[in-house]
Amino acid sequence: MYQELFDEKTHTLVKGLPGKGRKPEIKQSGEKEGELLCADCDNRIIGGYEGYASKVLYGGTSLGVKNVVKADDGLEITIVQGLDYKKFKLFLLSLLWRASISKNHFFSAVDLGPYEEKLRQVLISGNPGSSANFPCVLTSYKRTSIPSKVVVAPIKSRFEDGKIIYSFIISGFMYVFKIIENEKTDWVLEATINEKGEMQVPHTPKESATRLFNAILGQAVF
Repeated sequence: MYQELFDEKTHTLVKGLPGKGRKPEIKQSGEKEGELLCADCDNRIIGGYEGYASKVLYGGTSLGVKNVVKADDGLEITIVQGLDYKKFKLFLLSLLWRASISKNHFFSAVDLGPYEEKLRQVLISGNPGSSANFPCVLTSYKRTSIPSKVVVAPIKSRFEDGKIIYSFIISGFMYVFKIIENEKTDWVLEATINEKGEMQVPHTPKESATRLFNAILGQAVF
């Protein structure tokens, strides 16, 4: 997921940190942390989910893709079909869980509390459950002029119903996780990956993306 962030010298170009007045920092590698998982969990179990997700996100597996424009608000959406629901949902949940167990300050905003153990069991069992459990909406801002070569520390906020959401901004995409076990909101259920292997990826308009980055980084980003 960091591959677009490296220049010819393999340096991470920019890593945004939330907070007013803070400047994005430059690091030479991605966020790494040892001694969290045994080799079997890290390489075989979670590594298997990551291997599949890599093909989905960066090429290597056959998918159905079509672009549509919603008539009511003009929002452009890419509809992805042919996904392996189990593998890709488990990959998404692994991102959320590993951020929660991490001792790295970069992920300090993520704290799943009692859900942390539930997700650990989900990952070990290989059963992601319903698409309504811990839904993740994946949005893209790659079609705006906002730089995509940035990774931002996860952001904690609240949904309109008061539930906690965590947002991960990684290389042109935002992964928004809602911490709930039985989601009822129609548009969230329509967008998140479902048991049919379908997922909707909205393309964030430039104005919305600019406001988002201004709020996160505390500076204008164009």
